[in-house]
Amino acid sequence: MNRTAPVCKLGHVQLATPDIDASLRFFRDLVGLDVVGEDDGRVYLRAWNEVDHHSLVLREGPTGVDHFALRASSAAHLDALAVDLRAHGIAVDEVAAGAELGQGDAIRFVSPQGHPWEVYWEMAKGRQDSHLLNQRGKAYLRGSSPMHLDHINIACVDPAAGEAFLADRLGFLRREYVQPTDGPVFASWMSVTSQIHDIAIAMDPPPSLRDGRLHHISYIHQDRSDVLRAGEIMRDAEVQIDLAPGKHGISQAFFLYVKDPGSGHRVELFAGGMHVFDPDWEPVRWDETNIETGMVWVGPDFLPGSGGPMDPTTPCLPEADPAGRPAAGVAATEAGR
Repeated sequence: MNRTAPVCKLGHVQLATPDIDASLRFFRDLVGLDVVGEDDGRVYLRAWNEVDHHSLVLREGPTGVDHFALRASSAAHLDALAVDLRAHGIAVDEVAAGAELGQGDAIRFVSPQGHPWEVYWEMAKGRQDSHLLNQRGKAYLRGSSPMHLDHINIACVDPAAGEAFLADRLGFLRREYVQPTDGPVFASWMSVTSQIHDIAIAMDPPPSLRDGRLHHISYIHQDRSDVLRAGEIMRDAEVQIDLAPGKHGISQAFFLYVKDPGSGHRVELFAGGMHVFDPDWEPVRWDETNIETGMVWVGPDFLPGSGGPMDPTTPCLPEADPAGRPAAGVAATEAGR
C-alpha cells in the first residue's frame, strides 16, 4: 500500500449505456449486484461485501464512461490534489456534495490520455443487510455474486505517459509491466492498495489506437468456482463471452470476460490475484519471450493485438473526436510525462 498517495482506493465507476434496461438486467440479475438507489435517471448498485454506498452507477446515454472514481486519502489530500492538478495544467471541476447519492464534495478532471476521473473523500456507508456484522450485503442472492469492484483496465496511445500521470499525480505504484526488449512499455499494472493492481493501463490495440478508452471493469469473486458458475449463467443468458475461464500469469488471477449487452462495455469476472505487502517490491517485467505465459497461464490462447474479441475497447468520452482526443476545452497537457 502506498501510504503517501493522494488517493487510497478505486471507489466506483459511472457508465453510460444506450440501453439502461438491458445493462441493469445484466449487472443486477446476472452479475448479481444490488440496486441501492436511483436519482436523475441514474441507478446505483453495489456488491455484497462493499462498505461504500455504491460501486457502479448506470445512466442512459451513448456508450461511454462518465468517470472512474477514486477515494482520496483524506480531506486534506483531496484539496491538495486539486491544487497540484491545476499547477500541472489540468482543468479541474468542483462537484458539490450530493451530486451523487451518498457522496461528499469531489473534483473531476480528464487526464492527458483522455480518461475521466473523479476523486472524493466522504462517502456514505452501505446499509447493513446481512446478519454477519462485518459484511454489508447478503451473498449469493442472484447471479455470480461478486464481493466487490476490483480494478479497471484502461487504454490509450502512449501507456508509458499514462503510467507516469497515474504515478506522479495520483501516487499509483507499478507492480508488473510488459515491455519488449527493444520497445516502449506496452502495459502496466498499478495500485495504491496491496492488490497487484487497482488500475491497468495498456496500449489501445491497432487499428483503433486511440486515447480515452476502456478495456474492462472487474468485479472479484470469493473463489474460482464462482467464476465457473458465472460462465454458465452468462452462457445460458446468451451473453457474449470474449474469453472463457482461465488463469492469467500476470496478477495470477482467474478470469472470465463478458460483454454488457446494453452498453458493449467489457466486464471481467475475477477471482484470486496477488497482493503486494513488501515495501521494496521490484516490479515484474514481462517481454516478448514470456508474454504468452503472462497473458494466460492456464486456459484459452490470447494475445493483445491479435484481432480477437478481446481487442476492441469502448470510449470513455463519447464527445471525443475520431482520433480519440478529448473534446475541446479539456486540458490535455504533457503533465506527468
